[in-house]
Amino acid sequence: MAQALHEQAAEYIRGRIQSGEYPVGSQIPTENELCALLGVSRPTLRQALDTLAREGWLMRVKGRGTFVTEPKVAHESTRFVTGYRAESEKNHRTLRTRVLDLAVERAPEAAARELQLPAGAKVTRLVRLRHLEGYRNNAPVVYTTLYVPHKLFPDMAQLDFTDLSFYEVMAGRGLEVRHASRRLEVVPPPAEVAAQLEISPFEPTILITSTGLTGDGKRVEYTESYYPAGSSSFLIEVDR
Repeated sequence: MAQALHEQAAEYIRGRIQSGEYPVGSQIPTENELCALLGVSRPTLRQALDTLAREGWLMRVKGRGTFVTEPKVAHESTRFVTGYRAESEKNHRTLRTRVLDLAVERAPEAAARELQLPAGAKVTRLVRLRHLEGYRNNAPVVYTTLYVPHKLFPDMAQLDFTDLSFYEVMAGRGLEVRHASRRLEVVPPPAEVAAQLEISPFEPTILITSTGLTGDGKRVEYTESYYPAGSSSFLIEVDR
């Protein structure tokens, strides 16, 4: 099926942005110039611009014009169980990870509850900050704290998770996460999280809490992940 004219126009402008011809922060040609260049009517062009604005490629400023912005990162953790590294590779992104903390401690209340651990049980706590190379000057895209029952993985704190995939390591130990229960909410970030994400403490974040289970229902990980709301979107698919 042939593309509609507004889709063709959107594809042309999107291509100019991706090639760098229209760099981030620059103003694209006027509507009159684009209409003449593309041979489309103004309503058709505006439909294309609206599409690109929804996708995050453009920002239209009344009285000034239309400017190129950097699209939000589309995260797929709301669609299926996967590690962030595998998701990044699937989307041809280069992931960089910084381990901020890795230690054994007594389980905080939320972790103990979600992992169904007795009060005072030990967990291994892994805190990581993730970047996507070249995206928004390498600004962080997610701050994640992960808890694992210490008795399930007693030597976890001895490993370097800078490049290791947590899910792959767990699968190699017969603890593959096959199901995850997740909750998404918009919250103000804790001060430490805001500082690490390089955002204002007044800027909202999207908090996703997740409990991972093996195929036989064993609870093996609880995670709290903060994403900057201004640069994050999430893909959700529902079948009937």
